[in-house]
Amino acid sequence: MKCLIRFVTAGGAGMDRWNAKHLLDALYGMDFQTPDWTPFFAGLSEAFHSHVIAIQTHDTMHRLGRMMKVVGVSDTLLARYEALSHDHLWFERGATPLLSNGLADDRGLATEAELKATRFYAEFMAPARVVHGMALCLYHQGPNNLAVLTVNRDSHSGYYNEHEHELARKLLPHLRNVYALQQRLGWLEDHSQRFRSALNLLTDGVLLLDADGHLLFCNNAAQQMEVHQLFARRPDGRLAMPWPADEHLLLHGKLTGMLKFCPAGLIAGTQWSEFQVRVIAFIKIIAPAISTAWPRLQDQWGFTPAEAQLAQWLMQGFSLDEAAERIGVTKNTVRTQLRSLFDKTETRRQADLMRVLIQLSHV
Repeated sequence: MKCLIRFVTAGGAGMDRWNAKHLLDALYGMDFQTPDWTPFFAGLSEAFHSHVIAIQTHDTMHRLGRMMKVVGVSDTLLARYEALSHDHLWFERGATPLLSNGLADDRGLATEAELKATRFYAEFMAPARVVHGMALCLYHQGPNNLAVLTVNRDSHSGYYNEHEHELARKLLPHLRNVYALQQRLGWLEDHSQRFRSALNLLTDGVLLLDADGHLLFCNNAAQQMEVHQLFARRPDGRLAMPWPADEHLLLHGKLTGMLKFCPAGLIAGTQWSEFQVRVIAFIKIIAPAISTAWPRLQDQWGFTPAEAQLAQWLMQGFSLDEAAERIGVTKNTVRTQLRSLFDKTETRRQADLMRVLIQLSHV
């Protein structure tokens, strides 16, 4: 309590130092990738006696404005702001000092009569109880690309005084740094999302892995392949490779897919904004040769789709039991389908059936 009393009685300079530290802690305490400005805005509201605070973008050349992040304004008033921003007298007259000094307030920009004669005041400022405002320039690249932070208050608090201007000047370089960093991170995140959306359009499976083998991303095709057990992941999120005991599957010709690993290295970060990615893996289903012959099988022998699917698994070297498990039917069902295959191909043994199917698949 004594410490707080000393700050209060130390005068404006002491309060400014306390406010600056409090505000900078809130500013740099944000998660820059998913920023929450609420704690910082709350500190600004207290320091500047402001009830409407916003980060806005402006195109002064075309007199367009938009509030990107705001507190103290209803959704209805927010829509009115965008519709009436061309009539914003403060920005029309205050853009030059704002760009020159990085900071400007409403003092001397317009008389009370001039301000109240505008639609912007009547339909936005008055309902929002805004009479005085200060703007801090966060970023500008010419007159048509301007970002500002504004603090606004009612008539009871009056114009901004020198202590408040000094506090704003202390905050300005930090605000610019944080805004630039967030814009950069936001652009990188958007770039990464566009890259991942493009991968989702591919028919082959694509995996993005970090240096420890953790799966960072699976495109839509890869997710379907995971469902069909073409690959798997461990409980810790790493890609699971086949156990040595499973290698007998390869020796019997039961290969259903191929996984190709490519080092990504620096290109993942510089080209795709995927800075954690170290390896990109491509998964391709190895379609059996019979798949291209399905139309001929059905035309020549009258196979049903279910019978053609069974024929595919048999040609890959799977037993009837294994085929039933993969298709998701009972053993009796595949036995019935096999008898139908025998009848339609005029064969009696499974070996003879395979010979007929293989010969046709190579036609």
